[in-house]
Amino acid sequence: MTDAALMTHLLPALRECVGPDGLREAAATAAYALDGVEPWAAVVPCDENEASRALALASEHGLAVVPWGGGAHQSVGHLPTRYDLALDLRRMNQIRAYEPADMTVTVHAGVTVTDLQRVLAEADQFFPLDPPLPDRATIGGVVAANLNGPLRCRYGTVRDLVLGMRVAHADGTITKAGARVVKNATAYDVTKLHVGAHGTLGVVLEATLRVQPRPALERGWWLVGAPVEECQTLATRLLGSHLAPNRLEVIVGDGRAICGSPEPGPALMISFAGVQDAVEDQAAALDGLARRAGFRIVAIENGPAVWRMLQDFPWGFTMHGTAFRIAWRASVLPSDCAKTMQALAAGIPPTGMAMAATVAHGVLRGEICAARPDDLVVRLREAREAVSGVGGFLVVTAAPAPIRGAVTMWGPTPGDAALMRQLKAAFDPRGVLNPGRFIDGL
Repeated sequence: MTDAALMTHLLPALRECVGPDGLREAAATAAYALDGVEPWAAVVPCDENEASRALALASEHGLAVVPWGGGAHQSVGHLPTRYDLALDLRRMNQIRAYEPADMTVTVHAGVTVTDLQRVLAEADQFFPLDPPLPDRATIGGVVAANLNGPLRCRYGTVRDLVLGMRVAHADGTITKAGARVVKNATAYDVTKLHVGAHGTLGVVLEATLRVQPRPALERGWWLVGAPVEECQTLATRLLGSHLAPNRLEVIVGDGRAICGSPEPGPALMISFAGVQDAVEDQAAALDGLARRAGFRIVAIENGPAVWRMLQDFPWGFTMHGTAFRIAWRASVLPSDCAKTMQALAAGIPPTGMAMAATVAHGVLRGEICAARPDDLVVRLREAREAVSGVGGFLVVTAAPAPIRGAVTMWGPTPGDAALMRQLKAAFDPRGVLNPGRFIDGL
């Protein structure tokens, strides 16, 4: 059967799986395009049974399926090697269970981060994760892409905050991992396997999350007037002190555009949250430490706007006057953040790079820009060499179509690629889910 004939044959079956309102045929699939490549259909299930039936049908006929949430971070990873069907989970957008006293919430994968925060705010609680573009980012997408933000400094990452999930496998089978209570696992925590797997091992349908009380007060400061190595030194001192910052970021590049830094040059951004007396005590201690270290301290006046700019960087940031850009993230030892930033800045013109580092976790993110695609490829190679030189690695999170085929989004093939292929073969032997997102065979 030809591809066209197979499509015609399967459309009625897909419609039966998800109902007439849950099927998008070829004329309505532009919203699901990846670098101009569109699927021939999209299914939009309203519950896990519909999602299960659609996946089972896709598996039976060897279709390649790309899971979708808000689409905000589909640029992460390589383009799928095959793309037949989009599985859009945005109609699965209900709060399934919420126990404020237990500080847990269970939600469908299609709930956006912003909508979840709105519900939790009614009970003076919040989900302590700040991924970029929260108005579009869905919980399923955040888990699948392992998206974290500056709040990881205090509250941890997706892996720390997801207690359990329900997952649809490539053949439509649905399994549960973890639980709706906060407890220690006595065996391998399968939930961790799906965090950051980009939907290549299974499709997250539901997740149970830890939540926290909403702080009564939150304040922040810029520490400016010192080189980046002094920012690192002070950040390390603060992390080893009695202070408990919820954000602690080193900014290099156009700090004013990134998140409103009061002056050019390297800067350290810090915020505290809690009851008023605790915040004021920490602010007084910070003031003394910063001034003794030679920094000028400037209060952040419009905190929520600054937090949001920092949260969205580099996804919502573009340097002016440049035609092509790459967004990236890198991991190094926490003590090497400043060294890595210096190495990156040494090889790329100041107008071509902006970056921020969450010092507590050794995670950097940023943007590289150039006027021509060839220049961008060269700058990316230099950036990777700089990060590798301090023992880290760099991943491209967004790149323009003209250069995606010329760069390796994930960098060198990891040493555990054979194990990753074994997991893929065990969970998705027919290569149905997001084939090729990582490396060949994954």
